[in-house]
Amino acid sequence: MLLFDWLRADAQKHPDKPAAIFCGESGVQGVDRISFADLDRRSDAVAAFLSEHGIGRGDRVAILCDNTLPALCWFWGVLKAGASTVDVPGLAGRDTIQSVLDEAAPKAIAVDPAPANKHCVGEAALRLPGLVLTTDAVADALAAPGRQVVTLTEVLQADPPTSPPDGSGVEPDDPALIVYTSGTTGRPNGVMLSHRNFASNLEAGNEMMGLTHEDSILVVVPLHYIHGRMQLLWHAMIGGTLVFSAGFAFPQKVLLELIEHETTGFSGVPFHFKQLMDRSKMSKTPPESLRYVLITGGALPIDELKRLDEMLPNTGIHIAYGQTEASPRITYIGPDELFVKAQGGKFSVGKKLPGTTLEILGSDEEPVGPGQIGEVAAGGPNIMVGYVSGDHRELGKIDAQGRLRTGDLAYLDDDGHLFLAGRSSEMIKSAGERIFPQEIEAVLAKHPRVDEVAVIGIKDATLGEKIAAYVHLTEGEPLEPSALKALCLESLPFVRVPKVFVIRPQPLPKTGSGKVSRGALRKEAAENPPG
Repeated sequence: MLLFDWLRADAQKHPDKPAAIFCGESGVQGVDRISFADLDRRSDAVAAFLSEHGIGRGDRVAILCDNTLPALCWFWGVLKAGASTVDVPGLAGRDTIQSVLDEAAPKAIAVDPAPANKHCVGEAALRLPGLVLTTDAVADALAAPGRQVVTLTEVLQADPPTSPPDGSGVEPDDPALIVYTSGTTGRPNGVMLSHRNFASNLEAGNEMMGLTHEDSILVVVPLHYIHGRMQLLWHAMIGGTLVFSAGFAFPQKVLLELIEHETTGFSGVPFHFKQLMDRSKMSKTPPESLRYVLITGGALPIDELKRLDEMLPNTGIHIAYGQTEASPRITYIGPDELFVKAQGGKFSVGKKLPGTTLEILGSDEEPVGPGQIGEVAAGGPNIMVGYVSGDHRELGKIDAQGRLRTGDLAYLDDDGHLFLAGRSSEMIKSAGERIFPQEIEAVLAKHPRVDEVAVIGIKDATLGEKIAAYVHLTEGEPLEPSALKALCLESLPFVRVPKVFVIRPQPLPKTGSGKVSRGALRKEAAENPPG
């Protein structure tokens, strides 16, 4: 099957049902929406237009858009034309965006007004393909010699196609989406994911979670991340409704959106849940319709998981682990096992999804037994086609057996549950010890004044690396680093106690998806060595 077959089926089964709802600036008013039938019709028009302009199987169309209605029309239209979408990381800098466009070499690009005004006009404008798809608001500003600018309005006003576009000979193993993700090389990697990759992964995930057409979700992550695309495609698969948040700047408004639209689901990274717990009234007014939450992209400390469980007594907590290269899920754990498997400050990220393989490899590249730490290697129909650059094997991301080498260190228990220890690239080597920052962060996070914490290793002539803890505190009286050191000494061996504590007045730097950026802290430490 092909991914757009899901949208076609939705338009037949639930023609008048909202496929997507867009919240206004107020968070609960100014709502816009589109039905499955209308989205199917509009994306058919986009597909017909692209086909007429020679864009089809084997071609690529970049999407530089926010979470908007036109973005959905362009996305589904590109797939129906048989081409691949290229999700451009719009929150990145201009040089990074240009490198993505240069490598992916799309035949066309779809651009929303906000990113267009930011990146595509003026003296430092991006070099764009010859065909630019946009909206009326910014069409004139994007006009340039040798460039064809076409608006969605113009596409929709054309005569409808005589028959629904069928993908022009596309096969399930052909790339459908290209999602750029930062890798160990320091540059973004274009991950090519096929129709089969996504279909197998989402079907396996839903076998565990059991969502139906009666489910809906509030979307707070950008669509150009794998997390956003997963939510979009999952709800197309089940015929569920997407509710796009007006933004996460004000967590209380996000809570009001959950309540107003009675969504049954919410998915986010730990940052989103921490913000909702700390900066909204969720404990007093939990959303009654919320049936499940899904945490991915990192781990909440066990104490925070328990606090979330107390705030949402009628909502199941689900956790998934994976990587973009796995489309993206590898393991899953649901509410029935979550706290059963949470022991000694560690908790499981679940068992492998149906249809996947999961191994822990030792230094000799052979699988190790239960309880032994090694690198997580995954296989199955969900593993990517490869990188756009073609160097996925040279980089060691796909090994000779076709397994995805995640770079994550972990162990399996006797029941097959996966327990993460950390990333091999984040492991700190200090005084001959191999130390995972997550263990230290979990201890520091228990202090009532600690709002955010990240631990990194800094080069040291004596120790090899010395441990540095960067901390942002909640409002209150000044807190001396000695209090944090004392907390660590209560729970950790001396060698794992940070030698340096940096209390930052501002929040810790984040990646675009809301994760704390250890890379940014390492750069900060190199430019301004602490302690």
